[in-house]
Amino acid sequence: DRSTDGTYEFLRDRPGWWRFLVRNETNLGWPASLNRAFDMAYGDGCDAVFVMNADDFLRVDCIEKCVRELTNWDATIPYTQQIGGENVVQASAAQVGVHDFVDHTPMVAFGLIRSAVWATLGGYHADVNLPGLNAGYNEWDFWLRFHKAGYRHGLIADPVVYYRVHGEQLSHQTTSRHAEAVALLYAKPPDLARLAAERRTA
Repeated sequence: DRSTDGTYEFLRDRPGWWRFLVRNETNLGWPASLNRAFDMAYGDGCDAVFVMNADDFLRVDCIEKCVRELTNWDATIPYTQQIGGENVVQASAAQVGVHDFVDHTPMVAFGLIRSAVWATLGGYHADVNLPGLNAGYNEWDFWLRFHKAGYRHGLIADPVVYYRVHGEQLSHQTTSRHAEAVALLYAKPPDLARLAAERRTA
């Protein structure tokens, strides 16, 4: 995404590491860059796409486990082991639905998603970016739309993704503006506030 930290040059000098190397002409932000990457993968015939953050990494068997689990689902979500500032496994419940997402997202930003599902939902939407940031709660919004559309996900109950925790990460900024994010999300589907009230009284 037109980063200036030397990532592009590092990869450019290692052509054996990649099949295609594409650099945005301008900085597009997280959701638009991820959507562009999906378009390239989809055009290349990929049946599913794994989404993740740039500074995290996968256990060597992560993709194999996710692909195997995907057979019966629309997406596969793996448990995530935090590294760095914290040492805790981030986990989603085995079965969750749209009600579980109306106040917060019980998942982090990782998953193997069927390409047809990603295309139908339109990928990540930029209209839930918080003002002043080039990203926000795009993953939360995506999983809300995923479950509202009736899709279901399988679960890898094994921490096969390592989520880096550090002082400069974007999630610290977005967490401090949680109320703004909720307002943005509730402004999209009119029934979210009702679903949130139902969840709180259940």
